[in-house]
Amino acid sequence: MSSHSPKPSLLIAFGGNALNVPGNAPAHQREEFRQARQSMEQLVPLLQQGYEKIILTHGNGPQVGQIFRQQELTLHEFPRQITLDVCVADSQGRIGYILQNVFDNVCQQHGIDKKSFAVITQVVVDPKDPGFDNPSKPIGVFYSKEEADRLTTERGWILREDSGRGYRRVVPSPQPLQIVEKNIFHHLLDEGLIAIGAGGGGIPVIRTPDGQLEGIEAVIDKDRTSALLASELGIDWLVILTQVDHVFLDFNTPQQRPIHEATVTAMETWLNEDHFTEGSMKPKVEAAVQFLKNGGKRAIIAHLNQLHTAVEGNSGTHVVP
Repeated sequence: MSSHSPKPSLLIAFGGNALNVPGNAPAHQREEFRQARQSMEQLVPLLQQGYEKIILTHGNGPQVGQIFRQQELTLHEFPRQITLDVCVADSQGRIGYILQNVFDNVCQQHGIDKKSFAVITQVVVDPKDPGFDNPSKPIGVFYSKEEADRLTTERGWILREDSGRGYRRVVPSPQPLQIVEKNIFHHLLDEGLIAIGAGGGGIPVIRTPDGQLEGIEAVIDKDRTSALLASELGIDWLVILTQVDHVFLDFNTPQQRPIHEATVTAMETWLNEDHFTEGSMKPKVEAAVQFLKNGGKRAIIAHLNQLHTAVEGNSGTHVVP
């Protein structure tokens, strides 16, 4: 790509690990800012090379787990139950602020004339989505069998045993259908701002028969929401950042081999052959495929620390039409 040709517009999806330190210990707030700075520094070379239209999305898995844990630990002092849609909104505000603050500081430090704006983002789902009939997304902390039985009775939660570690609440994970704040993202890009949004897959809402929006207990996959947002805004490239260098075939076996570039057709074949696991790479590959089928030009799945080299074509897995 020559330096004079227009750069593609980008939607860059950071995982929840963009702010979270490795390991299970909750990150101290200072550490979250430090981790965020490492992530935002990755954008500097792209901005310096003239990439103008950029949207940032982010995960919230570790943070939502902490919000639920805080609720459990303070149950006797504050006996109100925050619903899942409000928990996602809480995490969006917190992470959006951190990323916006750090991004603007990084740009100021490098002499880059760019500002960001974080959007609290609602995402419409179908209340009849099959995901509501089979809650599968584990969230929050682990409970004993006795605690699980009590919570099932008291709150109507569905809890399932998780790998011998105890019981965890599972919630529906419906497909995202519409980004409520789509036009706001359009305006931000037109004004030359970097837009931050769709955190944690977006706040799940349904439309009531009279057209009102109403929060619902669910968690939407952030990569699927990122692909939908990118498609609705006509973004050229979807970049999904994760903790591995490539998508692999036969992952974690002696035959493991990286995919450097592949077509949508090849990726769909490998999806059908169950090469990618449900809780890990499968949603990312499905999001990449869907984005390209909806008119996107390129999808990249790459390591969090290799954003620039991935966009320049020198690392990651590139999926093309």
